[in-house]
Amino acid sequence: MNKQIEKAISSIGSNAPDDYKITPTKFPEELAETAPEISEILRYSNFQEIASRYEKYDASAILSQGRFKKFAHQSTWAICFAALSGSLLAVLPAANLAQGLLKWFSLILGLFSMFGGGLAVFRLHQIKSEKLLEGWMTDRANAETERLGYFYSLSRYLVKKHKENAYLQLLFLCMFKRYQLEVQRNYYTIRGGEHRTSLRKTSLIGAVAALWLALGSGMIGMFGAFSPELLPFAALGTIGAAISALASRREELNQDERNAERYNRTVDILSKIAERHDDVLDIIEKGGKPEIITEYVNAVNDPLSLEHRQWISNVSEMSSTMATLNKSISDLHKE
Repeated sequence: MNKQIEKAISSIGSNAPDDYKITPTKFPEELAETAPEISEILRYSNFQEIASRYEKYDASAILSQGRFKKFAHQSTWAICFAALSGSLLAVLPAANLAQGLLKWFSLILGLFSMFGGGLAVFRLHQIKSEKLLEGWMTDRANAETERLGYFYSLSRYLVKKHKENAYLQLLFLCMFKRYQLEVQRNYYTIRGGEHRTSLRKTSLIGAVAALWLALGSGMIGMFGAFSPELLPFAALGTIGAAISALASRREELNQDERNAERYNRTVDILSKIAERHDDVLDIIEKGGKPEIITEYVNAVNDPLSLEHRQWISNVSEMSSTMATLNKSISDLHKE
């Protein structure tokens, strides 16, 4: 490898395998000693403004995402909890308990059911009134648009204003690889793994629900043919339905299966593009056309841009999920 390329790589440094966050407003300071040539350019107001907008949208998206997921999952669990309490309340009269115990258990289960339904209504109202879903999706899309724009604008500037400065262009290419290409590969690899892990948990919950439905209401129904006093306990089968609904809502909120597949596909695309990174470095080092830099940036940004547009389309899908949660609450109140 050419010494000039080695120097550029060493000046920019390498990305950590578990790092998928960037703070571009700090790039000038981070690179001031090792790569002062590009650090000075990064201090220009146009790049600092784009970086600031990215960080602002990114922070807002993270905040809205955290609150939305927290409240939505609490609502889902609260609905399930209320349904479980309602199922136990339905079979309580057949449990042959002493009158005093029956009243106390009825009171406690009734309070649990009321608390679950109340918490679900409260959290869903917060999601709707604060527009957490719309804020999360819109801010995330805006943040990623600014991130793409930051690197694209920088590449265009270097090609136009520093067409003859090959070393500066090499520095940018190494910077782009570290802070965009590798960071995004890390993000989609890590998040894809997290979605696969979450999907296995959801599948386990669904399996438990199916087993409860099969063994619970089914077996109790069969035994009830010989012991009619057991028939009222068949209502416990609705617990399986509540757990199954929990698994369905969990998957709709997390979208684990779809996201795991999408993220894995994006990682593969970025990996194939990364194969050509050294070729681009060689072209620039040998005095080839600098326009290859913007072509390289576009090659990386295009699949990322396609992926980021999913944030906007996800609004309607997630809105449908929230409508289902609202309906579940309404159904509880009718019971």
